[in-house]
Amino acid sequence: MTEPSCRFEVFTIFPEVVDGFVRAGVLGRAIEREVVDVRATNIRDFTTDKHRSVDDSPFGGGAGMVMKPGPIVDALEHVTSERGPMHRIMLTPSAPRFDQRAAERLARLPRIALVCGRYEGIDERVRDHYIDECFSIGDYVLGGGEVAALVLIEAIARLVEGVMGNPTSAESESFSQADDGEILEYPQYTRPAEYRGHRVPDVLLGGDHQAVERWRAEAARRRTWALRPDLRPRRKLPPAEHWLAVQAEGDIDIPSLARVAMHHRVAGVALLGATPDAAAQWAAATGGKIPGAALTGLKALQKRLRRGSGAAPWVVRLAEPDESREGTDELAHGAQSPSELADVLGQGPVGHAMVLWLADRTHPDTGRVDAEYAPSLDAVQRAQQGLAIPGAIEEGPPPRQQPAAIADVALATLAPAAEEPGDADPRERDEP
Repeated sequence: MTEPSCRFEVFTIFPEVVDGFVRAGVLGRAIEREVVDVRATNIRDFTTDKHRSVDDSPFGGGAGMVMKPGPIVDALEHVTSERGPMHRIMLTPSAPRFDQRAAERLARLPRIALVCGRYEGIDERVRDHYIDECFSIGDYVLGGGEVAALVLIEAIARLVEGVMGNPTSAESESFSQADDGEILEYPQYTRPAEYRGHRVPDVLLGGDHQAVERWRAEAARRRTWALRPDLRPRRKLPPAEHWLAVQAEGDIDIPSLARVAMHHRVAGVALLGATPDAAAQWAAATGGKIPGAALTGLKALQKRLRRGSGAAPWVVRLAEPDESREGTDELAHGAQSPSELADVLGQGPVGHAMVLWLADRTHPDTGRVDAEYAPSLDAVQRAQQGLAIPGAIEEGPPPRQQPAAIADVALATLAPAAEEPGDADPRERDEP
């Protein structure tokens, strides 16, 4: 008899829920072929009283009941002695979130125990002393852990060799690994080619397989960055000075701009077309912490920075939000999201200064521009309310003028990409 590649042991007070679910679909066929094995153990079978009680009142008082440790631990130990050791997982909302990376790791284990709680939860001593790790499937509370356990079984089992009919199916699905991070799956279409006036993209009908692959890769990337920006790749930007350049022909809310510049620790601010008096106001607003210079225009700043570093600075024009694109983040020059702004800048030569230029698209002083970022109207409005700067409401009035808010959104976008999770912040200094 074939030995299953992966065995699941589910500990629950409702084994019938598990037994009914696992007999259907791909999972059911894998069980029939003995590639996967799923067994449900009733925790009530390990109680000692005539009522088969698995719960009791919580110490310290409070609403609800708590599952007792005895029946659960006895059930775990009995199955271990009968069928061998297991990696023991408890399903609970108070745990790290289960994801595709966890599924890939667990799919390599021969036997997995899934402990399902009910009521107000399980006595904490079970978690502390008899469980290897815990998982949550989302930021919400269910009536019990059975549904969560079935989610884990489905996600893990389909990665086990021999479960999927086509082993390459899982490689292009949502959350699969890619060169530029985790991605959602590209859109799928089938016959008819036109349905109620809605056509399938022409590239999928042309027979050019390379073009189809390129379209799918781009569509998956755009979908990921539009719907799940938290999945975007985190890349280290090249070491560079970050400068803000502001067109100062009109009135500038210097105090708001100064607060944004100090919070994000820019290297300096160029007030383009401003009077020497504006530079003095800047120095007063920042207390001399952020250099400010009154220059004739962007070209003058580029020349100054090139002279200082020997290399031309990279320039990103920060355009005002377009009302017709409300709720979206778009970039020019082939980029379509805040994530791509970090990607574009990440392609810059190491050591070059970086200028974020606040100017209207029609401004004549263009110079050389490497990318353009037009944040969404919604993002700018949040920044104007002080939400893009942590603690801004407590620190003082938020930036009300739109240029300051646009700069805040752009700098906040760049900040997560400047370091990998867990790295020390190279900009770590006392807050102003």
